[in-house]
Amino acid sequence: MKNFSLQFLIGKNSLTKENQGSPFALLEKQLSLSIPLITGMNITFQKKKKKWNQKVYVGRELKIQELQKNPNLLEKYNINIEELADIAVEGYQKVCVLNYKKYDSVLVGVNDEDLIVPDYFALKKYIYVLKENVS
Repeated sequence: MKNFSLQFLIGKNSLTKENQGSPFALLEKQLSLSIPLITGMNITFQKKKKKWNQKVYVGRELKIQELQKNPNLLEKYNINIEELADIAVEGYQKVCVLNYKKYDSVLVGVNDEDLIVPDYFALKKYIYVLKENVS
């Protein structure tokens, strides 16, 4: 589809090639793996002659203020305080603990317009609904 393309985010910074075909093939492969590799995606679509860009992350959304007030959350999600401080200095109000590796959490600063979904099934549903609405 010309007006809909996406790239999957692998880890913290790596993106797959732009996919204009079916995004479900790669997502189905991810669902069959025991180790999560896909941490999000970047969707670009055009609707009513306006170009949209949406970032979607797979993981747990946490507000930086909550983490500062409750140090137990830092321990629970294995978050390094220096990494959190670096993200806060960049101006982010919230972070996403990405589902990347079982014992190694990956922390990413998230903008207000970015979407965070809890798992791959929610991500698959979001892609399906978005493709139906853009078509």
